[in-house]
Amino acid sequence: MKVINAIKHFNRILGYIAGALVFIAACVMLYDVFCRYALNSPSLYAPYIAAFLVLGAAFLGTAYALQAGGHVYVELLVDRLGGLAQKIMRTIGFAFSIVFVFFLCRACFQFAGDALANGWRAQGNLPIPSVILYGVMTFGAAMLIISLVIAIIDLWMGKKEGAGK
Repeated sequence: MKVINAIKHFNRILGYIAGALVFIAACVMLYDVFCRYALNSPSLYAPYIAAFLVLGAAFLGTAYALQAGGHVYVELLVDRLGGLAQKIMRTIGFAFSIVFVFFLCRACFQFAGDALANGWRAQGNLPIPSVILYGVMTFGAAMLIISLVIAIIDLWMGKKEGAGK
């Protein structure tokens, strides 16, 4: 249980980092709007910086969003079920999610390896190494898999916190 609590705490930290990245992206775009309309000199880098920051925020914050119950659920059938049947249906949903995110994580990891081996750089005006982007995506997907497993454990242990709601 200490490991699970440590992972949940780490996810919370990643959630704060993701929030900070979104805030920074908003500030960068505000700067771009000011430069574009007030100074008539748009930034060449602002849209790329904002896009990379939002990408990082999405992947780093997804595990915490699951943990906090922040995802949107469309549960036409599951809400009508009770007790054991509801737990089974939620477990099946989490299991499908684990499979999907596993393949996403594997693909991101393969792309990170290819990017590292071939020296890929992001397209556009801000050619940062692609291995950084794919690395963040791989890490975020791996944390989401771990969080999905924890959600299943919490669901069957009777905890009503986060994704087990």
